[in-house]
Amino acid sequence: MEPKEQRSLPQTILVATDLSCRCDRALDRAIALAEEWGARLIAATVVEPDPGHLLEGRGRRRRTTPAGRARRTLRSHLAGSGTTAEILVAVGDPATELQAIAEKEHCDLVVAGVARNDMLGSLLLGGTAKRLIKNLSIPVLVVHDRPAGPYRNIIVATDRSQGAREALLVSAALFPRARLTLFHAHDLPAAAGLAAAARPQIDHDLRSHMLAEIIADPRVGTDLAARLDLIVETGAVERLISEFAEDRFADLTVVGSHGHGALFEAIIGSTERKLLEGHSGDLLVVSSVDG
Repeated sequence: MEPKEQRSLPQTILVATDLSCRCDRALDRAIALAEEWGARLIAATVVEPDPGHLLEGRGRRRRTTPAGRARRTLRSHLAGSGTTAEILVAVGDPATELQAIAEKEHCDLVVAGVARNDMLGSLLLGGTAKRLIKNLSIPVLVVHDRPAGPYRNIIVATDRSQGAREALLVSAALFPRARLTLFHAHDLPAAAGLAAAARPQIDHDLRSHMLAEIIADPRVGTDLAARLDLIVETGAVERLISEFAEDRFADLTVVGSHGHGALFEAIIGSTERKLLEGHSGDLLVVSSVDG
């Protein structure tokens, strides 16, 4: 059984940066993805409004504006990459301006890095990123690690929802050569009174049922089904997903954001803590289509 739909690779990538050294990682990843996919690359930053005007006094030169300095710095960062990128500098609120750019330029993916200061300092996973994830209908890639090559070991979190299935399909299309692990964590209520010895069988039975669901989905197809490794464990997802990603040396964790359900909130919260602690790989948040 072959998938009924063919997903195209991103044609336009927007990389958002605050021009800090840490955000160079996001820029490097965006450049690598643009080259791999043959995509158009837009590099954008947002600066505060400039209250200054001409310096007082005759013969004084007009000083460089924050937007001008940002454009020059961004051009310098891109100069050694060998990649052609469009540079955009906006003034105002980061989330509002970045969303406007993504929509106006018909971007298919937003790439951003972890930063902790200035206007974009709360970007990931702070207010700006969460607003982008909430308001945009395209995937948002949070880059934490310095790129060491293409993504090869990817974990896709699932709660058996359509949002999680969409995250799996997008991951498979974007990274066709990567190892894909579908990870599901479930809690057994204490009232169930089940002995610890019974849990492995419960996990096994649930895994078999989930595999049957995946195979039955006409969008998955035999090729993708053959690529998948499905892991089912008992416990809290916010703890298990982070531990599993570290144990497997995953370089990317993927989560669907449709409806901002419990899985999304648990993983975003867990990943945010791990990002700040410096122990997590990258994160791709996929907004699923309605229906």
